[in-house]
Amino acid sequence: MKFANVRELKNKTSEILRKAEKEAVIITSKGRPRAIVTAISEDDFDDYSLEHSPKLLEVLEEARKEYVRKGGIKLESYLSGRRKRSG
Repeated sequence: MKFANVRELKNKTSEILRKAEKEAVIITSKGRPRAIVTAISEDDFDDYSLEHSPKLLEVLEEARKEYVRKGGIKLESYLSGRRKRSG
């Protein structure tokens, strides 16, 4: 694990990003850890974006509330309903 302070991050951003492709770089301010710079693949970025999407989280929470209120349905019923709507 590498460390860099805020000044280094400002002055050597490209170098720190290259290092982060190999291992995490801890960014410090006044000697205290403040952030982690780490590599991310396109697939991981897609997953991260979905996991942190306020809209998706809102939809999932509404679905959870509806499930608690009404209860679930069997998979066969769900699939049957989808087939009727699409076909």
